[in-house]
Amino acid sequence: MFPLLDTLVAVYEIGQFTLAADELKVSQSTVSSRIAQLERMVGAPLFVRNAKSDVTPTEAGRLLYRAATGIDGTWRDACEQIARMRESREPLSVAFSHTTAAVLLPVALPVMAKALSGFDCSIRVLNSDAILEQAGMKAVQLGVVEKPIVNDSVDRVTLREDRLVLAGDPHGVWMVREHGSGVRYYTDLYFKTVGFMPSRMIEVANNAAIGAALAAGFGCSLVSAAAVPAGVPTRELGDEFVRRFYALVPRSGLTPGQRELAGRVIAALRG
Repeated sequence: MFPLLDTLVAVYEIGQFTLAADELKVSQSTVSSRIAQLERMVGAPLFVRNAKSDVTPTEAGRLLYRAATGIDGTWRDACEQIARMRESREPLSVAFSHTTAAVLLPVALPVMAKALSGFDCSIRVLNSDAILEQAGMKAVQLGVVEKPIVNDSVDRVTLREDRLVLAGDPHGVWMVREHGSGVRYYTDLYFKTVGFMPSRMIEVANNAAIGAALAAGFGCSLVSAAAVPAGVPTRELGDEFVRRFYALVPRSGLTPGQRELAGRVIAALRG
């Protein structure tokens, strides 16, 4: 309907089909077709064709022009109000470590989805040290990590326990996460605990890639028991490798709305 009314307004104000077509960047035949369609809809001619391609609006044309400009104004007002509403929405940026993204992100998403009318939500996946840095700089309003890290600029909240296992063939190539990762922290702890440093080791900075390799029968790695691909053999590591997931929240710089939504996400993750 809007292209038809826009065409009516252009013809009415310019007084020619040809010039109106140039204004609308369509063909003259398109303008003629749209006006004819409107005339069929209202059951009356809208313009009188004069010499030299000029047109004069009929009474029906004048009436429909006034209605069209009113509709256009109402539409533009509504669009501007929606734009202002969107501009007033608060950002909520949440960063998950690789393991917590696989295990906890499905729990957080429904909570965040319910708040989309008032928040622009975004999610990043980083390693734990990078998340601490981002939360400390208030670049994210909530971080979810698998490593007991903290600094003076963030509050740390314990969420739940997570059991690490040795997955795959321990005599094969070891796949380890990069330094700064929560899993790498525990992998290095495992090597120290058992007094062992593998001679064949590949650094893989992505949990999903490690999981895919394990599922294909390649190598071994320390991974969350909740993220072990089906069919991959595992070995228990004991209580020392039952770690915790944590939420990191900046101590300052959050609006009341951001802090309240972050609290709701944390409550769901702790549940």
